[in-house]
Amino acid sequence: MNYILTGTLLFFTGGIAAVFFNEKTKGAIFLIFSSVAQFLIIPEAFKVLLNGGQLECRLSLSEPVGVSFLRMDPLASVFILISSAGTLLAAVYSIGYMRIYSGKKSELSGYYFFLGLLTAAMLLIVIAQNAILFMVLWEVMSAASFFLVSFENEKKEVKKAAIYYFTAMQVGAAFLIAAFAWTSSASGSLDFSSFGSVLNSSTNISAVLFLLFFIGFGTKAGFVPMHTWLPKAHPAAPTGVSALMSGVMIKTGIYGILRIILLSGPVNPKLAYIIFTVSLATGIIGIANAVSQKDMKKLLAYSSIENIGIIGMGIGLGMIGLAYGNAMIALLGFLGALLHVVNHFTFKSVLFYGTGVVYSKTHTRDIDKLGGLIKFLPGTSFLFLIAAVAISGLPLFSGFVSEFLIYLGIVNGFSVESLSLNIFAVLGISGLAFTGAMALLSFTKLFGIAFLGQPRTELHITREDKDSFLLLPMVFLSIIIILIGLFPYATVYLLENAVKQFLPSNASFMFDQVKMNLQILSGSIIIFGSLILFFYLIRSLLLRKKEVTVFKTWDCGYQEASSRLQYTGSSYAQPFMHLVAELVPQKINLLKEPVLFPKEASLESHAQDFSERFLIQPVIKFVNRFFELFSWIQSGRLQQYIIYGLIFLVFLLIWILGVN
Repeated sequence: MNYILTGTLLFFTGGIAAVFFNEKTKGAIFLIFSSVAQFLIIPEAFKVLLNGGQLECRLSLSEPVGVSFLRMDPLASVFILISSAGTLLAAVYSIGYMRIYSGKKSELSGYYFFLGLLTAAMLLIVIAQNAILFMVLWEVMSAASFFLVSFENEKKEVKKAAIYYFTAMQVGAAFLIAAFAWTSSASGSLDFSSFGSVLNSSTNISAVLFLLFFIGFGTKAGFVPMHTWLPKAHPAAPTGVSALMSGVMIKTGIYGILRIILLSGPVNPKLAYIIFTVSLATGIIGIANAVSQKDMKKLLAYSSIENIGIIGMGIGLGMIGLAYGNAMIALLGFLGALLHVVNHFTFKSVLFYGTGVVYSKTHTRDIDKLGGLIKFLPGTSFLFLIAAVAISGLPLFSGFVSEFLIYLGIVNGFSVESLSLNIFAVLGISGLAFTGAMALLSFTKLFGIAFLGQPRTELHITREDKDSFLLLPMVFLSIIIILIGLFPYATVYLLENAVKQFLPSNASFMFDQVKMNLQILSGSIIIFGSLILFFYLIRSLLLRKKEVTVFKTWDCGYQEASSRLQYTGSSYAQPFMHLVAELVPQKINLLKEPVLFPKEASLESHAQDFSERFLIQPVIKFVNRFFELFSWIQSGRLQQYIIYGLIFLVFLLIWILGVN
């Protein structure tokens, strides 16, 4: 455990050290500290993950924390690995990306300081075993990410997004504080190991506590309807931070839910169905909103919500398996969920990094203003395409494997003689297939509109010749995406001990069956990929040194392509948006002269988040109206404020005398 703590300290120290160096070397200093930290953290985390067992450290802190333990088990090691590696990759990427903010020395100092603080908090959160220490670290993580989101605080929209994000985090923290306070009071201890006596009970209290924890952690993760902060915070933050928040930070919410499941003992079937249903709704609503977005980062933020829904479906499926005593369903559910945690970290980081490259070269994220980027940014385009195919859940890449495991778990649900489970299995397969189809639509839209065709506006794009710091993290993660996609059975060896924590001790033999099935799947995928490569090589050989001529049989009189003839993001998605109009309301502005052939016309469509429109905004308006009732208190008169102080002192004196 000493290596883990030393590595964590190095991340934090690296952030502090970067403050004292000049603008050009800040990134390099933080990268050096982050690289050294990997040599301490990664081997220890892999050792626990592969061999099982745990590392433990005892802390004696002053009251109210008291004696506390830091404990790394296989589940915690999964999240430590992605947190540590994610920050290292963000550090490499930031050296190249943060050049666009040259001249902002003080802001860059804050960037690296809070990046180190955020990482240290994330690493400690997953090993903390004391309720108060956990909440302190949780708030440090929220505060550090708040300052990173508000990096460009001179922009009004960034400032609003940061405040919205921090407010959402405090709402989630309020539920966690209530849950921890209630559980600690009932168990008589702040240590997580004592919570089982409360959470294991079959009373309604344990169910209420579990839901409080789920809402608190689910707000951080981005479950519907607590998801509305993601599409605001991600576009506002620098791209390195967006990738770290989406790929790693929101997973701390997933970790919290999984940890509470481990502490809860026997699973309540009703709670399992609630988690599965909320997750299914999260996936559908998240990706339905993603389809309608024009801002690349907003689209990716809603896609993160969809993937959190997929992870949640795996968790809910695992809980259902435990509730019905079916270890195979539980195994496939939790294995699919944990693998998708890792997969989402890889391909979503690549997508955000690619978006950052596009923004740094074009200074826009509006896909309707882009086009033809593959001609100017071939490396970025190729890596972005790999991640886009992976997140769409198509074969050959990692996203397919984790979704396949969840599909397989749902199908196994039909083997249980339970009408309710069979109904949920049908809904689960349908919902997961629907989200997969919409994900494919979203990313064919994103890649096709932004990277293919011709530029829709006059863009001054600089090429990526000297962008090794921007491309290197994308290359590394893309290799992992391909390896997991081609050799999925290897991931079972990696995650086996973490999944075993959720299963009965006699379920170990089932992993051999899953490995065998994935080996068959791996062989099929490799054959499929080899056939694609073979036919591509044959085509290349046949067409070598030959000019390909395209004959236009019907072109309506247009002999040359024009960007005005291309799809826009809205027109590409519009047929689908009509199908989900009730789920994703759209505001359409059509401006044209009331004549048969108008000289000028324009159409704009803006999607509205259902949760924000019908849940969040009404609550905000109610709170504003409530506080307006007391606006008379702030009169601006100094005499009145002095009277308030005197009244408070009088009441305080009366209270003290009454107590004594």
